[in-house]
Amino acid sequence: MANWVTIFKEKDRMRAELLKNELENNNIESVILDKVDHNYPVLGIIEIKVQESQKALAEIIINDFRIDD
Repeated sequence: MANWVTIFKEKDRMRAELLKNELENNNIESVILDKVDHNYPVLGIIEIKVQESQKALAEIIINDFRIDD
């Protein structure tokens, strides 16, 4: 995953999926990296990664997403 950067970290899988959807609606390719320990679900986080070239636009969309919450 060269040239991919983490732009968002979240414990709530549903919230991460909603944000990923919002990024893809704006033509930003993104992936979810699940680092939750499934034996102990309270441990770990979910990361959203985008290509480095799309980082600036993705951060704007994330900020708008947080305001709408």
